[in-house]
Amino acid sequence: MSRIFINYRRLDTEGYVGRLYDHLLKQFKPHDIFMDVQNIEPGADFVEVLEDAVASCDIFLAVIGPHWGSLKNEAGERRLDEWNDFVRIELESALKQSKVVIPVLVGGARMPNPSILPESIQSLSRRNAITLSHSRFATDVEDLIKFMRDMLPSHPTFKRKANPAVLAEKEEKLKQVRMDLINAKDSPLYDFRVQQRYYPVIGEGYADANIMIVGESPGKKEAASGKPFVGPSGDVLDEMLASVELARSDVFLSNIVLDRTPDNRDPNTEELDYYGVFLDRLIEIIQPRVIVTLGRFSMVYILRKFNLREKNGKISQLHGTLIKTEAHYGDLHVMPMFHPAVVLYNPTKRDVLQQDFEKLTIFI
Repeated sequence: MSRIFINYRRLDTEGYVGRLYDHLLKQFKPHDIFMDVQNIEPGADFVEVLEDAVASCDIFLAVIGPHWGSLKNEAGERRLDEWNDFVRIELESALKQSKVVIPVLVGGARMPNPSILPESIQSLSRRNAITLSHSRFATDVEDLIKFMRDMLPSHPTFKRKANPAVLAEKEEKLKQVRMDLINAKDSPLYDFRVQQRYYPVIGEGYADANIMIVGESPGKKEAASGKPFVGPSGDVLDEMLASVELARSDVFLSNIVLDRTPDNRDPNTEELDYYGVFLDRLIEIIQPRVIVTLGRFSMVYILRKFNLREKNGKISQLHGTLIKTEAHYGDLHVMPMFHPAVVLYNPTKRDVLQQDFEKLTIFI
């Protein structure tokens, strides 16, 4: 969850917002602070995207500068009155959802009179404001942070409070999937597994997890141990999970192909089709709220499984995108990401992967 949402108008308060953000980072983690909606994909309903972003916050900071209500577009129309003004849309959403909305006055600004505001956000004028003055900026932000800490609820648990009987049933079903694959002599990789004395790698983690992470196929170390994501790429994954306060035991880890391929080659169509049935069973058992796909093969499989319009997209374009769909058990999101192994070959991708993982906090 992005606990603090900063709403601002660039031409009016960008410099102040940058200073505010730097001070907040001393007390909060980057993924706790949401500033800009980026990469709204073509065809997406931007109002829904903005409303979803606001819905994920606990506190909404409306940063108001001296020209906040008077800035105009090239046609001479007041931006606050534009039908597609992001600032107003976000404010409308926060007020409608009864968020804790705090007006933050900067640059000598005063609270706007309700008479100059669109009707949908006139109630903003009744909110008690906090002023960040230039001479006392650090002290004023400290006062704001103290207030927010008192208002912020504790982090919700990422584990569902499942009925023990339901959890036990899911764990038993996972064991059955494991046994079915162990005995699956018709598997295209069964003979290779037996010859190499490997194990199938079904997956591991919390049987009732909100987050399910699906990679591509097990490597040599995974097949030798029967556990997913061990070795260097597993270390990267653990770091990414820890950065958003998650552990392996909080999520469920698996792959699209559940046996190692010879020479660690890419899985072929026959293997993807065969093991996809087992992955479908795992999804049916876990019933996650979000499926994170790591790498190209799992991304393509999951997007096609749910017949999403992004199914022909490239991972370079879709990574970090939260794609909403629906499963029979309720709402589901799919988030493609690069495989952690990419960091081993291209260290510059670490920051990209980190930023993508931070977007998972909405499900924590």
